[in-house]
Formats: sequence, C-alpha cells, structure tokens
Amino acid sequence: YSHSSKNWVIDPSQSFYYYWSSIVSLAVLYNYIALIGRSAFLLLQERLLIVWICLDYVCDACYAVDTFIQTRKGYLEQGLIVRDIGKLSKHYIKSRAFILDIISLLPTDFLYFIPKLRLLPAIRFNRLFRIYRTFEFSDKVETQTNHPNVFRLVTLLIIILIIIHWNACFYFIISRWIGFSTDDWVYNMTKPSANTLTTQYLYCFFWSTLVLTNIGEVPPPETDIEVLFVTADFLTGVLIFATIVGNVGSIIASMNAVRADFRQKVDQVKQYMVFRKVGKDLERRVITWFDYLWLQKQVANEDMVLGALPQKLRVEIAIHVHLAALKRVPIFAEAQPGLLVELVTRLKLQIFSPGDYVCRKGDIGKEMYIIKRGRLSVVSDDGAKVFVTLEEGSVFGEISILNIPGSKTGNRRTANIRSVGYSDLFCLTKQDLWEVLAEYPSARETLIDRGKAHLRKDNLLDEEAAQTAQEDEAAIPEKVSRLESNIDNLETRLARLMGEYSANMTSLGQRLQTVEKFADSKQSMTIEDAASCRDTLDVIGIGANDDDV
Repeated sequence: YSHSSKNWVIDPSQSFYYYWSSIVSLAVLYNYIALIGRSAFLLLQERLLIVWICLDYVCDACYAVDTFIQTRKGYLEQGLIVRDIGKLSKHYIKSRAFILDIISLLPTDFLYFIPKLRLLPAIRFNRLFRIYRTFEFSDKVETQTNHPNVFRLVTLLIIILIIIHWNACFYFIISRWIGFSTDDWVYNMTKPSANTLTTQYLYCFFWSTLVLTNIGEVPPPETDIEVLFVTADFLTGVLIFATIVGNVGSIIASMNAVRADFRQKVDQVKQYMVFRKVGKDLERRVITWFDYLWLQKQVANEDMVLGALPQKLRVEIAIHVHLAALKRVPIFAEAQPGLLVELVTRLKLQIFSPGDYVCRKGDIGKEMYIIKRGRLSVVSDDGAKVFVTLEEGSVFGEISILNIPGSKTGNRRTANIRSVGYSDLFCLTKQDLWEVLAEYPSARETLIDRGKAHLRKDNLLDEEAAQTAQEDEAAIPEKVSRLESNIDNLETRLARLMGEYSANMTSLGQRLQTVEKFADSKQSMTIEDAASCRDTLDVIGIGANDDDV
C-alpha cells in the first residue's frame, strides 16, 4: 500500500490486502455457521449469549473497516494502478460489491428492541451478503498457494459441511415448528438424552448427512411440509453428489495430469527401445534416469516449463537460479552485470546418470559446466583411478570455450570427468558465449586475458603462438578495410559493365526492329539498300547472302 499525509491507497496484489481478506473471510464464515445454528438451537444461543454478542459486533467492526478499505483499494487502468482517492471511491460505489456491503451493514440489530424479536439471531442474516469476499479470498489463495489441488479439496469439503450444517438446522427448526415427537419424522424429545445440546445437534447433523448423501434410511415424512422439505433435500443431495463427483474428478485429474504426461513419455521411450532392440542394460539405465527425474521433481526441458512467461520474468527467474553460480566462475567474477544477465539466460540444465562421462580427455571443448547437484570424479584414462572429486558449485571447461590462441591443449579437454551418482549440471555452450561476447567487445578482451593468465599459471600457453595470433587479429581491421575497398572497386566496374550492356541491348533492339521492317516490306530494294541490310545482319550475327537479301 502507499501512504502519505493526504491519501492511503491499498494495492490488492500486496500482502496486506491478502491477510486482511483472510480476516474478513473468517468473519463471514462465522456468520454463516453461527447465525443459523443459534437460530435453530436455542440452548446454543442462551448459554453463550455474551460471547455471541461480542463476536457479532467484532465481525460488524470488521465489515465496517472492510467497507472503508474497499473505497481505498486500487485497481488497474491501462496497466497502471489508480491511486486517485475520488476515482477509487466512485469506482467502488458503482460496483455491485458496494450494494452488497451496504446491505450487510444495515443496523438490523435495532430490531432487538421489539420484544418479540429480542436477541433473535435471524435478524442479522443480512450479514451473509458479504459472502463474495470469501470467494474472492479463495481465488487469491488458489492462485498463490503451491498446493492448489489440496486447497480446492478443502474448500469443497467446507462448502459441503456448511450445507449439511444449514440443512440440520432447518430440520430442527421444522421439527420445533411442527412439534417435537409428534410423529416419527420430527426430532424425538422423549429420550432422556434428547434435551442436551450436543445430542440435538449431532443427531440433526447425522440426519442431514444421510438425507443429502442418500446413503441411509430415515423415517418417511408424514405431513405436507415434511414431504416438501425431504423432496427439496433429495434434489439438493443429487446436486451435491454431482458436484462432488465432478469437482473431485476434476481435481484428481489435475493432480495426476503431470504424472500421466510423464508416464506417457516413459512409455513412448520404452516402446521405442523395444522396437529398436536396445540392450537390457541400457534400457534399465534409461528407466532409472526417468525415475530420478520424477523423484527429484525435475524437468529436463526448463524452456518448455517457462515458455508461458514473458521474457522479463524469465530473465529474473534465471538470475535468481543461476547468477550466484555463474559468479563463482573465476573468469566471470568481475564481469559486467549486463554480460552476466545475458549469460544466465543461456545456461541449460543437463542431467547425467551414474557412470556417465561428462567429457573425455582430448575431446574438443564446446561447453562449460557448473555443478548444481551431485558429484563428479576426475579419473584416469581407464577409469580405474580417481584423482579428485568435484563437489556442488565446482566449475570446469571455462577455458576451452574461450578459444584462446596459443593454448597448448588446442581447446581440448585435459581430463576425464565422470558422474559418481546422478548429477545436475548447468551448461554454457561455446556458441552461446560468443554470441553474447559479440555485444560486449571489451568484456571479450578481459575474459581472454584472464584465460591466458590461467594458462600461463599452468604453463599451457605458447607465448609465441599467442603473440602471432594477436598480431594477426590486430591486422584484421586493415585487411577488412582493403577488402571493402576492393569490393567497392568491383561494384563500380560491375555497374559500368552493366551500363554498357544495357546500351548495347538497346541498340540491338533498334536494329532488330529495322530488320523486321525490311522483312515485311514488299517493295524492291536498291543495291545500296541491300548492302546496308546485309551489313546490319552481319552486325547482329545473322548471316545472309545476296539471294536472301
């Protein structure tokens, strides 16, 4: 929320409004449970009268404060939150929520002064109109919670229990109106324990559950009002059953959607391996790898998961996940922030199984790796001897992707690195690195200098070759300049030749028109004309003798 001396505007996306909505929702639920219960069971109203009165007015105070907060609740207009107090108040007054809030705040408690209505809870039923705030809070929780399916189940259960509670209260009210113990259907007050509040409520709740769920037998109705009430209960029970089946089925399907999709991919891979007659050992390794993905709740393709997010949010998530690990790489420790942001978006997750070689000695280095989870071993060529173990946070391969001239290793791997167990590595490819460095030339020079320093420390840099490569690189701009000059000269000559060609083609067209005129002419020619025509034909490459002319 924003605060100043003149206004106080609440941002509905902030935590304050979220927690306040939870308080208002509790007040609404209190009214939905307590008002009907106190109206039906008079013992409940009489025994805790002072407590109920205090709770009633605490909830009324919450309603009043909530109404004020609604007048200060910001809303989005053209992507920006409105903070003008007058505009916010007008927006709220024109909404349907304002009407419901006013109805729920009507001071119906003044009816307590009427003797026949004294302390009758039913006159406060107008407080139930603020139920929309509970639904609003439920939607907000479902959006923010990490377990939305569990929350949906809990919400559905609460709604069903409230319906059963209301139906139980109506049953007791109708029984009192008809007369307790007047027939088998109404509540029986003749039993010794029937006069206790606990027995009354539990039996009514039990009766309501049996009727609404249609899972048990109850005494048949005998009067018209009883028949109407039971009929309405049966219809409500059918709707409740359909709602339960539909919602629970939807929730279970949603909960199993990820697993079903995962199992489908596993089955497709298994069918492919059977079709291609893959060996049992390799098949077992593939299945074990899938099991690891599922147990760790991993995704092999993070781009697919984050594809629905805008680029800005994807970058922020990448920074949160990868930036700390990338800063641990020595050559990137003091790099420009913009360069690091570009690089973190290029990191890709790779998962290696136990015994998989990440790289072998002599391989061309095309990737740099950061260990996110797991352990890797640097082993001998035959894999029998372990030289060192790399733990979480270790980095390797960063020098090979820099293409440092003069490197004695030739940008090839200098060790065999094998995964001990399952290992999660973040990978940065050489292509991605150089695409980013093309936009940061100064950072490129700095990284190469740091890489050279690292190679010098290990005596892996050929200074003469590095100097020669540096001189060649320095001469590149001059070579490019000469090449551009030669290209300009060639373009000029080509343009001149194209102009001459165009002029010759125009002249040729004119001469062809002349030939056509001579061919169509039926008049005789003089010797000079024939000679001229023959000369024209010779020029355009058409041979002709005197007889043809």
